[in-house]
Amino acid sequence: MFKEKNSVMSEEEKEALAHRFHMDIFQKGDLAAADEILAPDFIWRGPSIPSELKHGPESVKKIASAIIDAMPNRQITHEDTIVKGDKVMIRWKVTGTPKKEVLGIHPSDKPIAIIGFDLFRMSGDKIVEMWQQFSIGSWS
Repeated sequence: MFKEKNSVMSEEEKEALAHRFHMDIFQKGDLAAADEILAPDFIWRGPSIPSELKHGPESVKKIASAIIDAMPNRQITHEDTIVKGDKVMIRWKVTGTPKKEVLGIHPSDKPIAIIGFDLFRMSGDKIVEMWQQFSIGSWS
């Protein structure tokens, strides 16, 4: 899947790369995948992410570790994916029971649903930027 810096990925390759962000890093807990799929200067743009954790693969690993620890029974599903140009948008849902506080989500003995959108920007064969918005509960 790795391509020359200036080569163009297909829509399918872009979609697969964005899916790996959620499924490999956050669902499977494969933190090494962050180094494979994210640019060294990756930026995570979102109001819930502390400013000191918005840059680079190492920050993503820290956030993923905290989420994995706080919600060990999490289940991530992708509801919709749209690819256009150098961007991929994923509408996602995470269900599980938070055992510890993480990113403003309080511990509970009841399962919760977190629903959100991530917009990824690609360059070469890496994700260079992501915008994220999510909320707890239903958007119905």
